[in-house]
Amino acid sequence: MSNKEPWLAVNLSKIFPGLGQIYSGKKLKGYLIVFFYLILSVLGFWQIFSIEGNTVIGVGILLTTMLLWFVNLFDAYVSAKSNNTKEFEILRQQSKDPWLAMFLSQIFLGIGHFYIKQWFLALIFFVSLLIIANTSSLFYPIILAFVAYLSYVFSPVHREKNFNFAIVTALLIAISNSSPFVLATYIFEARWMPSASMEPTLYGYPNKLEADQILVDKFSYRFFEPKRGDIIVFLPTEELQREKYKEAIIKRIVGLPGEKVELRGDRVYINNNLFNEQYLAPTQGTLIDVCTSGKQPPYLSQPQTIPLNSYLVLGDNRNNSYDSRCWGAVRRDLIVGKAYKRFLPFKRVASLK
Repeated sequence: MSNKEPWLAVNLSKIFPGLGQIYSGKKLKGYLIVFFYLILSVLGFWQIFSIEGNTVIGVGILLTTMLLWFVNLFDAYVSAKSNNTKEFEILRQQSKDPWLAMFLSQIFLGIGHFYIKQWFLALIFFVSLLIIANTSSLFYPIILAFVAYLSYVFSPVHREKNFNFAIVTALLIAISNSSPFVLATYIFEARWMPSASMEPTLYGYPNKLEADQILVDKFSYRFFEPKRGDIIVFLPTEELQREKYKEAIIKRIVGLPGEKVELRGDRVYINNNLFNEQYLAPTQGTLIDVCTSGKQPPYLSQPQTIPLNSYLVLGDNRNNSYDSRCWGAVRRDLIVGKAYKRFLPFKRVASLK
């Protein structure tokens, strides 16, 4: 069996558990690690993200998955080193390891270059990290992979005949680190309730640690239209932007495109029919006098027909909600997704209705 690079094995197992063991020739062990990591990951994410799942159980499973991932790194190193010749190990330890430099670069930009004593590049990459910290995370996996590859290139010794393996490893680093960005951008997103406007369905506090934490489905609305009763997260409308609102807002859909909505007394009527809202507290009425700021007269001060591709949204806590009554409908393209599950605090974990 040919000699194997222990730190290359670690890099591969960091990308996906088990790959380092497979590279090291421990194929059965590697396949088993891949299998159990996939099973645990799927079960953990299902428990956390599905409506029926138990968040507490899901967190426990994911913690176990993280432990497997961590132990797998040590095992990858040992698996690669176990069959190496003594001469190769002596040769490997005589100089800075290029694969260790690549691994260190993934922990923190610049550390890999500090390790190989490329001080100037290390400083540049450290400063770059500070600059990109507040920019889109889309570019970070690409930058991370590029810096990791450069740490390999600038290492004083290479035991490989070419850089192809380093290029492939860098590409895998970029792909694996892009997964959280893809998940948060296109599939799911975690949010918290900053105000009391959706009580008693969602409890909000200025302190994030006290507020209800929710999961937002950003995928379904790519194929299906929002429905009445959905709790949605949306970006501020033009009217709200003029009032200096910047953060996303959480409300419930009440009126659909093309419907006539009006307030009679303290009740909502849709197409001249009383709309029964069972999620409201008995003492909650839908009054227009909560609209003391912003657009005057308020949007629902008279009957309105909801524009096409727009939705009328109201807070469940009608006496303490600044919503469509006051500033108008929400365009379809401003909707981020549907809030479907409360995952924190643990004692209030439940699907949202």
